[in-house]
Amino acid sequence: MFTPENDLERALVAAIERPDARIPFLKAMLEAELALALVDDGQTKGGGYVVPEVTHEDLAFVPIFTADSRVKAMFGFEKLMVVRQSFRQILSQIDGANFVLNPGSDVGHEFMAEDVAAMVDGDFERANAGFEDDGEDEEPELPSLVGRPSPMPTHLTNALADFFKSRPDVASAQIAQAVFADPDGSKRLVIGISTSGDLDDLLDQVGDVLERVAKPSDVIDFVPVPGSPLDGYFERDTQPFYRRA
Repeated sequence: MFTPENDLERALVAAIERPDARIPFLKAMLEAELALALVDDGQTKGGGYVVPEVTHEDLAFVPIFTADSRVKAMFGFEKLMVVRQSFRQILSQIDGANFVLNPGSDVGHEFMAEDVAAMVDGDFERANAGFEDDGEDEEPELPSLVGRPSPMPTHLTNALADFFKSRPDVASAQIAQAVFADPDGSKRLVIGISTSGDLDDLLDQVGDVLERVAKPSDVIDFVPVPGSPLDGYFERDTQPFYRRA
């Protein structure tokens, strides 16, 4: 159940329920103070932070939030830094992105890049075209947060990197962590492998490595690179944990 905590959330609920409330909401949204969560990059010594991504239907979104409680609904107790800025200020620093409001909560909205640009231009009629009616009888698909694991599971990456050295068909391997916006906030490691050989054959041998080093709590998926919904993320990830020399 979603109980509005502030004026913007009340305007959001009204916009979802009534088309005539949508342009007023978009105008309020542009100037309202939002919470932008930055997550630990898992790499920088001393604690570096990066803007996370949420994926939905193979599209990447920057998550933004109307209240601290909405941040917690998505991230739980992840290590992060919360920056409070107006949406207009955020847009001046993050250009050309899609945004999703309140992922992990019952009430939110996706802002595509073209709708955001229309808002900045003051063309709220055009921005309103992206505001579709929510299906009352349909349970919304929940986006997932994708980023680098923190802490990095070196018990897996070191062992796999050593194994991949013996496989000339493996060009590189990358790892991501997907946090699903469900009540349990379930986490899954996703390892992307670029190989010129047969992936199924490779994974049979990878299974032997995992039997030796994986922890009972590790939940791991393997995907080809390219060829999975995480291609966009892996293309931007410049730090594979293995790359053939």
